[in-house]
Amino acid sequence: YAHHPIYIYNFCRFTQWPDVKTEITIGVLGNTPLYQGLQRMAATKSTYNLKFIIKKFNTPAEIAGCDVLFVPYASNFDIKQVYQKIAGRNVMIITEDEKVKDVTCFNFVVMEGKLMYQVNKQQCEKSKLKVSQKLLSLGILI
Repeated sequence: YAHHPIYIYNFCRFTQWPDVKTEITIGVLGNTPLYQGLQRMAATKSTYNLKFIIKKFNTPAEIAGCDVLFVPYASNFDIKQVYQKIAGRNVMIITEDEKVKDVTCFNFVVMEGKLMYQVNKQQCEKSKLKVSQKLLSLGILI
């Protein structure tokens, strides 16, 4: 998970939420080493005009108050249940599972040994998130 935090930082940086954000809360569902990486990213990348807050949720029932939600492949939570929990909110869902890319905004994939990301533009629009052309052009559109 060495590169995931910087990708997530850029997903946030190059996405517009319906209301102006001075704080972005990133939730992590389940146990993953990414949590510590995101803590480090928040400590180094937060500025006076954009602060990152990292929260950990142990179950889908705990999910609340986040702008971004990362659901790791190893979490074994039903993504449809997670999606229902945040439906109607402006939450960017990020996963690393090809099977659930239809309900996520961004999905991490490894292709030819390189970390890449898929972008579900329709899901981003459904969440009322406007993804920059730069992110769209660098990702794999699904």
